[in-house]
Amino acid sequence: MAMARRGLFYTFLALYLRTRLGLSVTETTLLASLSMIVNSASQTFVWGKISDKYQARTSLIVAGETIAAFGYVLVYLLHVYLLNTSGSVTAAYSIIFGLSLLEFFWSMSNLGWSALISDLTTSKERGKLMSVVSSVGGVGRILGISVSAVMYDWGGEAGGFTSGLLFFFASGIMLASAILIWFSTHTSEETRKDKRPAEPVRKQKALLANGYSSKAFHWFLISIFVVGLGVFSILQILVFYVELDSPIGATSFDISLIRNSASLATIVASLLAGLIADKIGRKNALGLSFALAIVTPILYTFAQNVTDMIIINSLSGISRALMTVVGYLVVSDLIPPERRGRLFGQYNAVTYMSFGLAGTFLGGPIADYLIGTGSTQPAAYIAAFQVASAVSLIGAIIYAVKVKSKRN
Repeated sequence: MAMARRGLFYTFLALYLRTRLGLSVTETTLLASLSMIVNSASQTFVWGKISDKYQARTSLIVAGETIAAFGYVLVYLLHVYLLNTSGSVTAAYSIIFGLSLLEFFWSMSNLGWSALISDLTTSKERGKLMSVVSSVGGVGRILGISVSAVMYDWGGEAGGFTSGLLFFFASGIMLASAILIWFSTHTSEETRKDKRPAEPVRKQKALLANGYSSKAFHWFLISIFVVGLGVFSILQILVFYVELDSPIGATSFDISLIRNSASLATIVASLLAGLIADKIGRKNALGLSFALAIVTPILYTFAQNVTDMIIINSLSGISRALMTVVGYLVVSDLIPPERRGRLFGQYNAVTYMSFGLAGTFLGGPIADYLIGTGSTQPAAYIAAFQVASAVSLIGAIIYAVKVKSKRN
């Protein structure tokens, strides 16, 4: 349900901000960057500490989803009021700042999920569970994106947003998710607190304190942050490139197919990620993900039609699936149970920051600068793809030298 809501609401939101409300490429990426800054800071400095102190993972999830559900409705009401009274740009920024503020509360849910999954599983079980979770999430994204493609122009240009239909639908999904989580897991939360094995905790604490594991953890965060900058710098602007008349000329339906191709690949790759990690090793599996992150942006520059983009974007889905599943497995092995809240807060903060900052400080400015200096829009986006590949390469090198080559 969470992934369906993401696909439903955010797939076409950037397009709405740019083509309907008139923001620049960089301005549209502020939605992700400001939201992720707030999300990362709150997980690291607020919710992680609360999670460790009270060990109440489920309560954080339910509270975060519930507050965000009602908050989305308030953001829409403010947005439509400003759209009618103050103009499109002010109305656009009401969405950006409103959703960024909500991210402070919604981040409770992100942190709670990460710690809860680790609480409920052993290291051996975690790979299979994360594969299933990521795969189910891919199904949710496909459903959400497909519904969004239908709703986006429902009742007129971008009617799904101007009428509030997408806001209300997303809000309903979050509220239903909160209710489901509360009744399915809350009653067992206190039981879990009293049944954590003492020996593994002491063992993992010793590993974290011996110097190497702490170093590996932080070098891992650096490498995945840099690779994430490359990956996400184009993820946010890709929709603008494929929507251009040349070379792709994608319609709203085509955009949903391209987005869903990555989600479909994520479903399959997620199911296999745990097996791949066990077969070739977790570090090697993550290295494969990084290699795909380097190659995929270059392949985008050779695409000439929607079919090409579907095939290439599937590789992006495979890369992100491996990065999500295997990355979580690697970091879970480094984190002791009693510090899961804080350290998962740091891990989530790094991944969310790379997503948020990439478009605003890398992809967006490159595209806007080149367009402003006279380059064609396709050429500007292609340059952004090339830079993204180079940045991912730097992150992969850091990973190979500082993490993969070391022995635990």
